[in-house]
Amino acid sequence: MKNFINTNFSITMLFVIFMISFSLAGFAQDTPRCPNAEPTYLNRMPGFYISDCKNSDFNDAEFVYWVDGKPNKINKGGKYYDVWYRKNEGETKKFSSAQINQNYYNAVIKIKGTALDNKKTMYSASINGKEVYIQVHTAENSTDAGSYRIEVLEVAAMEQNIVINLDEAIERDGKAAIYGILFDVGKSDIKPESAEALKQITDYLTANPAVKIIVVGHTDNTGTYAGNLTLSKDRAESIKNYLINTSKIAALRLMSEGVGPLCPVTTNNTEDGRKLNRRVEIVKQ
Repeated sequence: MKNFINTNFSITMLFVIFMISFSLAGFAQDTPRCPNAEPTYLNRMPGFYISDCKNSDFNDAEFVYWVDGKPNKINKGGKYYDVWYRKNEGETKKFSSAQINQNYYNAVIKIKGTALDNKKTMYSASINGKEVYIQVHTAENSTDAGSYRIEVLEVAAMEQNIVINLDEAIERDGKAAIYGILFDVGKSDIKPESAEALKQITDYLTANPAVKIIVVGHTDNTGTYAGNLTLSKDRAESIKNYLINTSKIAALRLMSEGVGPLCPVTTNNTEDGRKLNRRVEIVKQ
């Protein structure tokens, strides 16, 4: 009798293990390196798991979308989510690209957000008091999408972790590079996220009232030489005007100039290098 019970118990356990294994075979778990990859306010399509992600606490993101056959761009900085979804093996429900896009469209419109393109792939909304941009990437005209991807950007100023001691740098080198002053691509209007970097210059000039400086704009080598030269001069002029009008620094203490791509600090062959070359320098007169 005892052997009979043990045998039945073993068979039952094997059956349970088999059923659990069978039920999990068609269900893939989110990749372990992507915990909390999704914004808390945005869920995914049913039957999909996270296969990859490239999130960051701050990133400069560029969104490209099409309206009436013409490309539009949005360049913003903030908390960035980039999440890839893949359908679970064994998932029998079919979701077309149009159905995925319509789901996100309905969710955004419900909270009074806005669709920015004709194909319902690019959105803006105010969520939890933040300016948010959402872009959905699907295979075009797919009747059974096996994967899709979303990008989400919550616009915010970057936390400035690196602080340059302008007194020491200028005393030692006669100049100091400033990297936190931000502009939209091809434009010279200073973005609000630049306030902390501009404050460094203001504080230095306030603490050293006899010092006069030249604000020098630098670019990478992307685009034309003439265009970069003009852009660097316009950006330097914008910073000078900010220091005069907002920081109340005397105009006689300030000059501005732009040298475009003429003085790189490193290679322009990589994106990291180009970022370092796009800078503003404060030069002591």
